[in-house]
Amino acid sequence: MRLNPILFRQHIGWHFKKHWRTQGKRVPSESGALKVLTDKGIPVYKPEDIFVKQEIPQIDETPDFIPKPVVFNKTHPNWHDRICYTFKDNNVLLEGLDQAKIITNTIELYDGLPSQIVAEKAPSKLDKIIKKIILNSHLFDAEQVKLPKRNDPERPAWNFPRDYGISKPRIMKLLISKLLQTVESWCDPSIVKQRHLIHDLQFYYPFEKDGDLIQLQLRGDSLITASKPLSQISNESTLNLELPNIDPIKYTNTLNIENIYKIQNIYPVERFIPKNHPHTVIVHFDHDEVKNIFEEEVTETQFMGRSLMKAFIVAAAYAKQNFGDDVKKLPKPVTVQCVHTDGQIFHFGILQLNTLDTSENSVTRNIWCHAPRMFLFDSCMYSVGKPILEGYNSDVVNHFIAFYRNM
Repeated sequence: MRLNPILFRQHIGWHFKKHWRTQGKRVPSESGALKVLTDKGIPVYKPEDIFVKQEIPQIDETPDFIPKPVVFNKTHPNWHDRICYTFKDNNVLLEGLDQAKIITNTIELYDGLPSQIVAEKAPSKLDKIIKKIILNSHLFDAEQVKLPKRNDPERPAWNFPRDYGISKPRIMKLLISKLLQTVESWCDPSIVKQRHLIHDLQFYYPFEKDGDLIQLQLRGDSLITASKPLSQISNESTLNLELPNIDPIKYTNTLNIENIYKIQNIYPVERFIPKNHPHTVIVHFDHDEVKNIFEEEVTETQFMGRSLMKAFIVAAAYAKQNFGDDVKKLPKPVTVQCVHTDGQIFHFGILQLNTLDTSENSVTRNIWCHAPRMFLFDSCMYSVGKPILEGYNSDVVNHFIAFYRNM
């Protein structure tokens, strides 16, 4: 029989175990070290005498360092007898934009955006880049997580199979970051040098309105700051202009009613930072996070009302930081732009904050201008295994560039 190399191969694991078993049976031989140490007067101890097992006494009673569960009642350290109405990231207002105008003491002088916002037509080369950004953020990203469970209102008991894919926060984060990067590359370098981008900021603004204590606690997903404040959008007088009427609904309807709260005014960008003036706040809208308390779909006017509330808290917190806690009518208007999106729908608005006095009898009003909601695309999905993008709308990118260039 021919001896191939395979027949000479050895199993290393088997040989190692055999060697270990053989060496484990060896009897240690007398080396004479004990006699030498004893003659020199060096004591020798057995390992059993040194490594004695120590018994740890058991504690019968519960130690004091284990924290007790927090009880949300009058014993809570932040408990207040006075009710505070709060508006947070998962809230929407029942009457939407009209209710937001009443809370923020804001009116609309005219329809659409102000005249200084000119949405020029972008070159076709830029449209190709934006289409790639949409596909990369919605379809081509490598993230695979368990998506929220699907529900069918007509079949509430139907159990859909779980979907896996790119999460909504991931889609919006990729889309906005790449979109901003592309817009900056197409803008003049002198404008880009005056901008700074910050992500995931928290804004707090408490205020009194007709005897009610209200605190806005909102998140700025992305905030573009500038070295100079934005110019005001209008010099027209707001005297004798009436707010919307939503009677018999009160403006605090659908706001959170809380007794456990902490009053604080926070604009997270400090004054010593060179580019601390708010320019544009970019807000994400997640349908799984932002919901109606009545389990109904968020309407268009509620979507627009959330844009106004986000712009107002950024402008109001900045105004208090710069003009003091007791200021009412601002010595200089504060202008903030807002871009509100769910990854497909975009809403562009501009707020001019003239006063922090939100009472019903206030003479000065704030000014809000906004454009109708725009769809960046109609559908972006896989069809028969092929990525499809339909209904791309370049007006969204044109408005985005116009907002970024506004001074």
